Amino acid sequence: MNIHSFSLNGMHILLDVNSGAVHVVDEMISDIMNVFDGGNDEEVLASLAEQYSEDELREALAELHELIAAEKLFTPALEVPPTFKAEPILKSLCLHVAHDCNLRCRYCFAGTGDFGHSRGLMSAEVGKKAIDFLLEKSGSRRHLEIDFFGGEPLMNFEVVKELTAYVRRREQEAGKEVKLTLTTNAVLLRDEELRFLNEEGISLVLSLDGRKEVHDYMRPNAGGNGSYETVMSNIDKAIRSRNDQNYYLRGTFT
Repeated sequence: MNIHSFSLNGMHILLDVNSGAVHVVDEMISDIMNVFDGGNDEEVLASLAEQYSEDELREALAELHELIAAEKLFTPALEVPPTFKAEPILKSLCLHVAHDCNLRCRYCFAGTGDFGHSRGLMSAEVGKKAIDFLLEKSGSRRHLEIDFFGGEPLMNFEVVKELTAYVRRREQEAGKEVKLTLTTNAVLLRDEELRFLNEEGISLVLSLDGRKEVHDYMRPNAGGNGSYETVMSNIDKAIRSRNDQNYYLRGTFT
């Protein structure tokens, strides 16, 4: 069975192994998944008749069948070639749209954004070729992921916007669904940027290294000043603007 079902801290979680999709579900769906194999609806109804009404069960089963149709549950196994190097099947892409950063974090693995080379921003042309490569090499995978990364990707915001539009067009042409994420230190997460990211449903990975004294020491800006106040204000605004959804807060602790 290519579905793992488990509970953690009161949450019921389904993992579809082949697609990589993770679903947070309620207790009834969790109980159904102990019986459901993708097509045995009547068996599910009989098994859980004493716990739930037939209407509730049929509604839940209909939702599960929608996920199956969208290839997010009971996804068919991929045919992986014997030699990955000869014919790779890709799922995700980390797109370094900015080899530059507006912070100078003391521990930065990326050489404060330049990755040990000259600072620069990715062109839209290069980004589009990378996106085409991902779509071309994803084989039968339908669900793909792209992370706008850096450095600080919002330093190249116009290209992020252009590449997002390109992804939305190309995913339809290719019959794929691409989940977009942007990893940011939040310094440039202003109203215009935030509005665009929210409208496009782009997940946010936000960097915060703890209380003000620690964060300002570890994550100063290019002028050597702390970034905590700006970052906290923008993070708070971002979280509220998307109703506390679709974001991750990440700290680096040395």
